[in-house]
Amino acid sequence: MKRERDPTPEEFEKLLAWLDSNPDEAGRTFNLIHSRLIKVFASRGCVDAETLADEVTNRVSVRIDTVIKNYSDPLRCCLGFLDNVHREYMRDQVKQSTAKEPPHPRPTEELEKEDNCLRQCLEKLAQPERYLFENYFHGEKRDRIRHRKKLAAELLITMNALRIRAHHLRKQMHQCIIACFSQSYSS
Repeated sequence: MKRERDPTPEEFEKLLAWLDSNPDEAGRTFNLIHSRLIKVFASRGCVDAETLADEVTNRVSVRIDTVIKNYSDPLRCCLGFLDNVHREYMRDQVKQSTAKEPPHPRPTEELEKEDNCLRQCLEKLAQPERYLFENYFHGEKRDRIRHRKKLAAELLITMNALRIRAHHLRKQMHQCIIACFSQSYSS
């Protein structure tokens, strides 16, 4: 998003005078409009709503001579500028998200080889190790935690001992799968 230059003191004074002839009321109105802009940006999911609100007030201030001729209501004017700033912000967000290259889908053939290697490596494990491995890495978040506590109690070991065993098994499985995978590519 193109950033506007900071307004000169004269431009900012003209903005305040447009908001109200009483300097105290003008300052209060400016703060109310600024906080409203922040709320609107935040409600639209903008991460840095305050900076975007500053951008709106800067753009209005820099163009104050034209703005006074074309708008009678300062809030409506700022909300019009808000839409433009938000559009530019969203365009930048899309550019940033597409700049990161999306992961390429892996070929089915490669996934099948991985599955075969996983099965082969699981078969190489002794039954108690296989049971521990399959049950330790089974489930999602809370279920997994609850299941692991139950598994530790079933095996009559502490949670820390269970983690250590699972870590060693995972490392062993990882090496086995890499070896299997490299063999399947060499053949």
